[in-house]
Amino acid sequence: MKKDSIIALVVIVVVGAICYALAVSRPPFKPTPSHPFSAAAVGPTVNGRVVIRVNGEAVTQEEFEAAFKLFPEDMQRQFASEPGKMALAEQLVRMKLLEQEARRMGLDQDPKIAGQIAAGRTDALADAAAAKISAPPTDEAIRRFYAENKGRFETVDLSHILFAYTGGTAPPRRGGAALSEQDAMKQAYGVYAKLRSGADFAALASQYSDDPASAAHGGQIGPVAHGMLPQELEARVFAIPTGQISGPIPSQFGIHIFKVNSRGTRPIDQLRPAIAQRVRQQHMFDRVELMRRSAKIEFDEKFFPDSKNWASGKKKS
Repeated sequence: MKKDSIIALVVIVVVGAICYALAVSRPPFKPTPSHPFSAAAVGPTVNGRVVIRVNGEAVTQEEFEAAFKLFPEDMQRQFASEPGKMALAEQLVRMKLLEQEARRMGLDQDPKIAGQIAAGRTDALADAAAAKISAPPTDEAIRRFYAENKGRFETVDLSHILFAYTGGTAPPRRGGAALSEQDAMKQAYGVYAKLRSGADFAALASQYSDDPASAAHGGQIGPVAHGMLPQELEARVFAIPTGQISGPIPSQFGIHIFKVNSRGTRPIDQLRPAIAQRVRQQHMFDRVELMRRSAKIEFDEKFFPDSKNWASGKKKS
């Protein structure tokens, strides 16, 4: 049974016990005196520095650190102290004892347990391989991606007037009951008519908008990039010509009248880390797809009855 998978499964169970031990500043147990530690090899050969032995079976520093990293960052900070480190070590000892007992009982031969361990092993090795084959991209690759995808990095400087309605997430600015969606839409069209007649956008935003933060600045929202707006708004907002206003547009927040004040493009220096990650992911995906095309894959058609249709569909695409 693979030690790292067992630890991953059992650590979750003992989190509460460890937290309680740390909360009272010491473990709620008295460790049984052990024999002096020996670096001498016992049992199967292991790679790495051995830091614990349980009935002669090794726990390496790498295994201990991997168990530590399973916890959220806030819990890792708790375990970072020497008492916390020792509390975790004591729990690992108990996990090892349970793992040894599982093997003694033959549980490592149980198909379900073996499947869980195999899935964990596959996940860990796949992550390691993905990290190896997706090397950090060159500056040239980052610049090329930026140039080829400049439309993704477009920004629009927005102002809006928001009309709250019953069922929307934005409350009325002045308190009281919100209008029905139909009445809010009528109000929005009334303000839109004034704007079309030449009324000042900032003045009407200050008077009517139910978004207090932007209303205080004449409806000004500021620069907005792709991905920052809800899906029901993004395509319509980015289609508004510069300097123009939209008609009333409903969203989960309320009903908006937008104005696009100007357009711009986010500079590459702001985007470099995100682009590097995107290029790495694409490189890894392309490598895996090449491996998939050249691999010999056999599906159990009784377990995967749609496998024939799937394979033919993949070939046609």
